[in-house]
Amino acid sequence: MKELLADIKARLLNGEYKNEEHVRLSLVARVLQGLGWNIWNPIEVNTEFVVVPNEDSKKVDVALFLRPFVPTVFVEIKAVGQMQGKLTATELQMRNYNRDNQAMFTVITDGRNWRFYLSSAGGEFSRRCFKTFDLLDDDLEEVEASLSAFLRKSEIENARQKAEDYLKLNQIQRTAEDCLPEARRRISEPPYPSLPDALVSLVGEKGFSITQDKAVIFIKEAAERKPTTPVFQPPVQTPSSERRSENAERRGRELNPDNPDSLFHTKIIQGKFDGEPVSKWTELVDCAMRKALENGVPFSTLSGIANVSERNPGDPSFHKIQGTQLWIQGMDANQAWKRSLKLARQIRKDIQVVVLWRDKEGASHPGEEAEIKWSPSR
Repeated sequence: MKELLADIKARLLNGEYKNEEHVRLSLVARVLQGLGWNIWNPIEVNTEFVVVPNEDSKKVDVALFLRPFVPTVFVEIKAVGQMQGKLTATELQMRNYNRDNQAMFTVITDGRNWRFYLSSAGGEFSRRCFKTFDLLDDDLEEVEASLSAFLRKSEIENARQKAEDYLKLNQIQRTAEDCLPEARRRISEPPYPSLPDALVSLVGEKGFSITQDKAVIFIKEAAERKPTTPVFQPPVQTPSSERRSENAERRGRELNPDNPDSLFHTKIIQGKFDGEPVSKWTELVDCAMRKALENGVPFSTLSGIANVSERNPGDPSFHKIQGTQLWIQGMDANQAWKRSLKLARQIRKDIQVVVLWRDKEGASHPGEEAEIKWSPSR
């Protein structure tokens, strides 16, 4: 299965899935077959399934059946990149389908992004989502594990409890996310609780119970997902020089753009190139290349900065730069920063990223943040 997913990932990177039918036939059906479903049996894998015959024309792209007449999974498919802009409408559509003929699970996918819903859960349909993954960005072993747990034919009948457990965790996670801003406010007021204690208390008020250890883990994960507002501590009597040092440490260090520390095992939690936001190293390089083209930098110069091609080289390590006709080879974080900085200087545009080192062996500063930036005025 992992080899199958690796091949699909390479084809996604190459832009080979051009429309919704490509995703349904050449990607989703292939995955389903790898998970043990007989895609040639329309009683088991029913495409264009009519939800309520003789009543209306509602059709689900793919319906999976463990036994006749009782749908097990509804799969709604979009073209690659088309899911996010249509997600709310698609969730509403799938809610209505499940009202008429409920499946145990609902899956919405554009081939790259996959979202799993427990159809019978209460509340808004969007809050029934218990699992998501990105086939390009997430580890393929984790993707394979998720697909096997919730979509493999031999396992799916016993997957409901696991889905309910995941959904409960997601509900606690969402509650904690909603409570975190208020928790940060409370720590600046008497009796000055710690942030984990404040979060535990607020989540408890919403009807969920979490331990302080889990609150600490959530706060750390929230910091990895996005930059947080400064955490205000209760006033203490310390020399002004020490207070300045503590505040600087909380904000993270600013690195030398020409010689930053090793950026291996980092992720961008906030970034911009010429005012355009970026959230991944790949996006940073692509944006820099696109801006360079817009500013008249010739291909010969670009090809001297990074490995780019004017046509698809047929190599899965290359991907097409959105909004251009260029293909660029993937690179690590260190090379992504170095090349993007060179392009910024070439066209004299601002570049700025705030990075977080993951808590992994080999990371220069596990769990820490730092800012790297350059502008023509510096």
